[in-house]
Amino acid sequence: MSPNIRRFGAVSTLALATALSTPAAAQTAGEGVFTLLGRIILSAGRARVAIDTPQAVTALEQEDLDREQATTPGELLRAVPGVQAFGGEAMTGQFLNIRGVGTQSASDENRIVVTVDGVQKYFEQYRVGSHFGEPDLYRRVEVLRGPGASLLYGSGAIGGVVAFETREASDFLTGDDNTALRFRLSGQSNAGYSGSVILAHRFNERFEFLAAVTGRQEENYEAGGGVPVSGTNLSSQSALINATWRPFDESEQSFRFTLSRWTNSGVQVPYSAYGNFTVFGFVDRVVTDDTAQITWENPASDNPWIDARVQLSFSRSEVDQSNATGYPGWPFAPPYSIFQDSVYAYETLSLSARNTITMEGANWQNYLTFGAEAAQRERVQVSGASTLTSHPAGQSDTWGVFVQNEFVLNQDFTLLAALRHDHSRMVATAGVDPAFLNVPVTHSGTAASLSAQYRINEAWSVFGTLAETTRLPSLDEVFDSGTSGGVSSMGLRPEHARTVELGVAWQGRNLFAEGDGLDLKLTAFNNQFRDRIERVGIAGMPSFQNIGRARIRGIELEASYQSDLWFGRSAASWIEGIDQTTGDRLASTPAPELMLEIGRRLPQQNLEIGWRGTFAAPVTLAGGDRFPGYAVHDLFLTWRPQTGALRGIDVQFAVNNVFDLNYFNALDGSYATSLPRRGRDFRLTLGRTITF
Repeated sequence: MSPNIRRFGAVSTLALATALSTPAAAQTAGEGVFTLLGRIILSAGRARVAIDTPQAVTALEQEDLDREQATTPGELLRAVPGVQAFGGEAMTGQFLNIRGVGTQSASDENRIVVTVDGVQKYFEQYRVGSHFGEPDLYRRVEVLRGPGASLLYGSGAIGGVVAFETREASDFLTGDDNTALRFRLSGQSNAGYSGSVILAHRFNERFEFLAAVTGRQEENYEAGGGVPVSGTNLSSQSALINATWRPFDESEQSFRFTLSRWTNSGVQVPYSAYGNFTVFGFVDRVVTDDTAQITWENPASDNPWIDARVQLSFSRSEVDQSNATGYPGWPFAPPYSIFQDSVYAYETLSLSARNTITMEGANWQNYLTFGAEAAQRERVQVSGASTLTSHPAGQSDTWGVFVQNEFVLNQDFTLLAALRHDHSRMVATAGVDPAFLNVPVTHSGTAASLSAQYRINEAWSVFGTLAETTRLPSLDEVFDSGTSGGVSSMGLRPEHARTVELGVAWQGRNLFAEGDGLDLKLTAFNNQFRDRIERVGIAGMPSFQNIGRARIRGIELEASYQSDLWFGRSAASWIEGIDQTTGDRLASTPAPELMLEIGRRLPQQNLEIGWRGTFAAPVTLAGGDRFPGYAVHDLFLTWRPQTGALRGIDVQFAVNNVFDLNYFNALDGSYATSLPRRGRDFRLTLGRTITF
């Protein structure tokens, strides 16, 4: 075992031992302390506190998102254990990985579900990332790790769910104020700036409205040591409209409408949006991402039979690329097919509905949630000379039904059972062998999970989950016939996974100061895959194949501390992924990682200051590439003056990568083609909200 791995384990063990070395806290547990693990989780069925949820879940609130001063949605997830954004720091090259699930070389359309206001988002195109968005438009992010917490979203969500929520008018309107204007300007030394304006208005007690516009401009950043990283420049604009209408004074019913657009443009950026691949040349690229939804909700708190939600949504992600160029003698210049001018898009129309029935007795409660959803997703070539066989056009029609029951006894024992069935029907409309055109391919799959949590006393609880999951093949996996000379995978079978999770949670109060709180949650998991779907890339063979068996297992530690003057959190993960057919390490396996954050409040100065350290162990890929370990240190400051001319100003300042380290993420691929991460970066954000 390497020294770095031993140090990683020693630090994790020390953090755990420190947290558990004060059993007396169980006797003095107080109320009113809100730590990271004490936040309410809304996306896993019934609303409940994170530490009391029998699964691995994390909620990031507005204060967390503001502190990050993020340039991409992936940066918002840096403090969530077992979750990483990879593919470099270019917005159009980002992918997500949860618990070792998520790669650049295989479709993860339903292994990881990403939603914005409940609308599922996904995009797949050669050497373009999967997820787009503007961080400044989000108010909250919830991350559900593993399939046990994800069955409300799809039977194949083996990695989990990342649920983004956009801003609402109520975030800015308080008291008797009916109008709010928020202005925000951010700058980075390495290297860019952004700005946004948000208008929120309450017309009456039943109708409120929000409109937001943002702009972001970034040049190529420098890695540690001043090394320039080309192709990471971007220019993006986004807009959001959000409205909430309550049609009746005497009813809790509401309609919520959101419409957002994010665009990103680059002139002569690298064709490969991730990695250092100059052989692919350069291209003009414009990405447009649209999301729209209308949701009806009726909590009906006085009626135990009704807690209903119905949503109609539309999503469209489009990539327009043109003017491909390369170095002199470039062997892949047009008319080589993938470099021809083209516009590809994904469009999804979806309808979902769910309801929760509440039953209770003297010492028990039962929450039965059931629902259904149907979606039509099209992959289309809007323009171009011909549809590529590596980007087949087609349509996928899916429907699913689900039921989840949560039983709580004496507030100490929780039993959560869920069952889901999904069906898909896919047809290819272009870019495939004529024999396969408009030939339907159908798949069905069932998933089930059983979770339990038992609270031993006020401090300790234990929990566990057993989940059996079926992931249906995606359109790209079935019909792709242009990758490395492969052919369509018409015989592809669904992918199966069995997941076991075991964990322990601990809550301490009044440990080091009156009214403080420390919460800790430790989870161990094992995912056993059968018929795992992987891209093969062998001429004459199906492009995607069921490779047999694979195993991903790991440990996650999440802790948070709050007191009047101090705050802190920790997130650690160790994950092992093995292809049990070949014995090789899975390319989707991240490095062991530990994040520690410590902050201090200075109430008289209205200041918060803090430090964060991110420590990753070295790893060696199956091909022999070795990625060194690293330790990245960040400093941050928040200042909200309450008096004088600066009253109402919100100042966020950070120094990321203080020691200007040059480092790489092992998920990015081979070491030679990986892009180094951003070097030292001073970030300053000034915000001001005016209400009247």
